[in-house]
Amino acid sequence: MRSGRSLSRFAGVLGAVLAAALVLSACSSTTVSRPAAHSRVSNGGTLSIGIPTAPSALDPTTEATFVGHWVFANMCYGLYGFNVRNQVVPVLATQMPVISDGGLLYTIHLRRGVKFNDGTAMTAEAVKISLRRDQTLPTSARASALADIQSIDVVNSTTVQLKLSKVDAPLTSILASRSGIVMSPTALAREGSNFGDHPVCVGPFEFQSRPSVDEITLTRSPYFYGPKPHLQSVVYHVITDPATCYSDLLAGFIQVAECLSPNDVKLLSANSSYHVQQVTSDGYQMIVINVGNTHGSTKPYGVADNPLAQHPILRHALAMAINRSTLNNVVYDGTMVPGCSPIPPSSPYFTSIPCPPYDPAAAKKLVAESGVKTPIDLTLMVDTGTLNVTEGEVIADEAKAAGFDITVQPTSGTTAEADAASGNFEMYAAGWSGRIDPDQNISIWYAPGSFLNFSGADYPTLNALLAQGRETENVSQRKAIYARVVRFLDQEEDSIYLFYTTYQIAYPKNVTGLVFDPNGNLMLSTAGFLVR
Repeated sequence: MRSGRSLSRFAGVLGAVLAAALVLSACSSTTVSRPAAHSRVSNGGTLSIGIPTAPSALDPTTEATFVGHWVFANMCYGLYGFNVRNQVVPVLATQMPVISDGGLLYTIHLRRGVKFNDGTAMTAEAVKISLRRDQTLPTSARASALADIQSIDVVNSTTVQLKLSKVDAPLTSILASRSGIVMSPTALAREGSNFGDHPVCVGPFEFQSRPSVDEITLTRSPYFYGPKPHLQSVVYHVITDPATCYSDLLAGFIQVAECLSPNDVKLLSANSSYHVQQVTSDGYQMIVINVGNTHGSTKPYGVADNPLAQHPILRHALAMAINRSTLNNVVYDGTMVPGCSPIPPSSPYFTSIPCPPYDPAAAKKLVAESGVKTPIDLTLMVDTGTLNVTEGEVIADEAKAAGFDITVQPTSGTTAEADAASGNFEMYAAGWSGRIDPDQNISIWYAPGSFLNFSGADYPTLNALLAQGRETENVSQRKAIYARVVRFLDQEEDSIYLFYTTYQIAYPKNVTGLVFDPNGNLMLSTAGFLVR
């Protein structure tokens, strides 16, 4: 973190300093490292980070992988973010939205003098263009979250108003995620559908290049409105094999590892030359089952051509055939937090739902009751990362006792996301980075027409409950609604929830200023290398 003396140098631009501080807290819950006594942080240098999977195209409108959010967190700021208590706070906005007209009108005031990373001024018109793109682009992953915004009006250059068709309680928190990212209208006009190849937003770092799907380089932005980062550049390297990640860290090829095995994390914890940090996020891991995604996640649904879709009893059998404790211990060395709800225990809306008991004998009986001939052939799509593949293999091995014969299909993140959206899968081991509002941990995966409704689930009862949850701001009423939602999901089991996600990183002790956010994003605006 910067010292008080260094902050005082920005006294003439206090608004920018406060903005940067809010950005830090908006996207951070834990300061990972601080400069040691009698040391300073060098100006410059390249920080190389190993990540386990590759993001898809770096377009805030269409990108849906959680590793993509790790990159956006450092080059694409939004209207709002989250502080250390996981509360929504303004970032590119100057204050929380002014809500009037019975909750149907949101007035948002923007910071003055902010520029995108191409020098274009960030104005209310840019906010309108970005939100409209999120709503209307055919491949948008944000459209369903912003569906209640009826019109977007520019009042003046620093004021925008959102008129809603109905009350939308989660909207402010939605605007604190990727849906609130503001994109350069100049770049959008120039790049069109290729914006993800050359993204331009507001942030301490700007996109420089992506020579391959496995390497992304950001450089320090000359236009950032807050304190300038120490680092000159950041390079993300996709390293799917934890052993390679470990050796690359020791060799100095990377300085921050987010791609380690739990055992290697233990080894580094005992190594006096390295820091290790762990945080349990609001996100979760699950197995999404294709029950109705017959023509694409945004298209009308049917009944998928697989036994899990056609025989719901088999979904419960599969859930009972998975031993989450074994899975956690074998694959993640006990570092994950087993759980069977899309709402994390840290949420005020959490309802405790016990996981299905691990009972392969009972699962086998359910399989017999289904009348489906065994072994039941299924395919589980997983990311290509070693831990992801191992997780799939453990699940497949456990499920054999119940009569399932699961083929694990390693698939790169970008292809997996496209296949899941198109309905070209039976089961998909997916992850979600988590949101502060329960609606955005659930609706985005289940709302009809949502890009992320990979399962193709469409239940009138569930849709009505989710609509009620969005349309009331009373916490007690919402908690009761989401308790019913969670129980409904537990009954249908279109997604089999496994864990609340824990993120772990390791880095040498000459690296400082790394910050974790509540969703596991690694913020780098204060990161740098120590000089003694």
